[in-house]
Amino acid sequence: MTGYGLINLIITGASEHRGFNWQFVLEHTVNLLILLGVLVYFLKTPVKNFLIERRGTIGHEIDVAQKTISEAKSRFEEYSRKLEAIETEISALKDTLHMQGESERGELLRQAEAASETLRKEAKETIELQTERAKHEIQTEVANLAIGNAETLLKQNLGDADKERYVQEFTKNIEDGKWHQSQH
Repeated sequence: MTGYGLINLIITGASEHRGFNWQFVLEHTVNLLILLGVLVYFLKTPVKNFLIERRGTIGHEIDVAQKTISEAKSRFEEYSRKLEAIETEISALKDTLHMQGESERGELLRQAEAASETLRKEAKETIELQTERAKHEIQTEVANLAIGNAETLLKQNLGDADKERYVQEFTKNIEDGKWHQSQH
């Protein structure tokens, strides 16, 4: 029963008896408290176990993500060292070219700068590609886990009887016009 239906039922009950029906409210309150007590009693352990298991799963996923990030950082540092080595090499090439003469020097500098730029671009592209790949893998894995957990929860918590009951309630509400009223 929806919140609106309960309020309507209480108001209707009060108007029919020309006063507020405390006995009706008390009986339904006691029933609700008993139902909640039973649900807490029976669902406490499964929910607790699920949360503990979920915490472990998330911890594992965080560890995997941290490992992936540390690997990406180490690759980045390696490429940075290579870039520094390339810059050192360029400097050495400049000194050598200066000794060989102005004509050879100009040509060799252009070649070295082109090689340096290409290596920088390749290193940058490789770093970006590895970072994107790692992000995508993590996002895909998290999304798959979330979908799997949601599917499992729905399969566990929603039986055929529940599905049939929801369909019948929905159909009845549409026929009674309550569905339209509850949407506004």
